[in-house]
Amino acid sequence: MLQLIFLLSMLIACLLFYLSNKQQKLLVSSLPKRPWRLLAYGVAFASLIGWLSLFTLSAAIFIWLALLMLFSGLVPFLSLIGRK
Repeated sequence: MLQLIFLLSMLIACLLFYLSNKQQKLLVSSLPKRPWRLLAYGVAFASLIGWLSLFTLSAAIFIWLALLMLFSGLVPFLSLIGRK
């Protein structure tokens, strides 16, 4: 159950990083950088702390980085869903 929570928090962090970027295509205009990027950093860091509570140091950092890379690569493709 905790793994799912930390997985979703990583997804939310990557989504906030993407939505605060000026090249994002999901929203009409991007979110303001300052508050939303700081929130994304905070959520990502909290997720890392969560992974560290579940796994050893090396495994937690590996999982955190792997999820960060995976979601950072997949989130931009969300704009293609629903387009025809």
